[in-house]
Amino acid sequence: MSWSCGIVGLPNVGKSLLYNTLTGGSAAVANYPFCTIEPHVGVVAVPDERLELLARLYRPQRIVPATLQVVDIAGLVRGAAHGEGLGNQFLAHIREVDVLWHLVRCFEHPEVAHIYGENDPCRDVEIVELELLLKDIETVERRWQALQKRFRGRASEQEQREVELLAQLREHLAQGRPVWQFPKPEGSQPIFRSWHLLTDKPVLYVANLDESARAQNWYEQLCRWAQQRQAPVVPIALAWEAELLALPDNEREEFLRALGLAELGSRTLIRETLRLLRLVTFFTVVGGREVRAWLVPEGTPAPQAAGMVHSDFERYFVAVEVMTVGDLEHYGTEEGVRRAGRYRREGRDYRVAEGDILYFRAAV
Repeated sequence: MSWSCGIVGLPNVGKSLLYNTLTGGSAAVANYPFCTIEPHVGVVAVPDERLELLARLYRPQRIVPATLQVVDIAGLVRGAAHGEGLGNQFLAHIREVDVLWHLVRCFEHPEVAHIYGENDPCRDVEIVELELLLKDIETVERRWQALQKRFRGRASEQEQREVELLAQLREHLAQGRPVWQFPKPEGSQPIFRSWHLLTDKPVLYVANLDESARAQNWYEQLCRWAQQRQAPVVPIALAWEAELLALPDNEREEFLRALGLAELGSRTLIRETLRLLRLVTFFTVVGGREVRAWLVPEGTPAPQAAGMVHSDFERYFVAVEVMTVGDLEHYGTEEGVRRAGRYRREGRDYRVAEGDILYFRAAV
């Protein structure tokens, strides 16, 4: 199971720079609208210091971090849902992402023109979110029309249930309200997921800042907006961070310490994304060959987690042996964890927890 993030925002807010910063990609970055004319898809490794600890203890041949897929599309403008600009062509590419990173311009730059003249974070967010809502109206209408045609024949119980929900949702969207505000009936979540509606996705706002005096004011405006949405905001000075990431690791860490910063904004973004999606990390160790990190939703049963490693492990699941990275660090070795009684064997009902190291046992 992979997890993906879609970058949305107006043109000239730094979307391609964010994409390049996170993925090490080479998407074109230029000071004019619609520089991005093709969607970019890349992979970002999830930073995790625990992998470094496991690497020191096990000395594996390779270390495999957990990853997130990142999709960058052209900037959205007013009227995008009706064909203005380029963004509407690519909205289909983010229909199936798990979370939206909404990048908002909170910086001043005389050579990077704002497409609407002056900065106004709340107006900018409204423009983009309206286009997402209009795209959802289009999606719902198409599905509605398709089911109406089927009703000329015979519709299944599932399709009848869909039609009822679509009728209610059409009215809701027509009032200018996003899908996330719709009161979903119990048991309807799988149907909503199958529709891949953009305004039903969790959103994380990313404020692209600079050091100007006005940037802080714009950032605070965005935070007040996001609070109404009950969504997190992550501040990143992308131009500065891109330069910092070009430094060797030791120099970068020294620079951050000098500035009194705990971590890069890009790392905060990834951490907040995992929290928003309610994902936990578990680890597997294969002898001296591999240490790997995996992402699963909170509360995932052990057999389902085993299936991520290999389908046969889920099919023929017997048990899972569990210890934690914290205990391994404290006691120094697996044998030390066992002697302390902190190494245990669990069955099918075990729910994977953050920081688990899991050894799956299967009858294969």
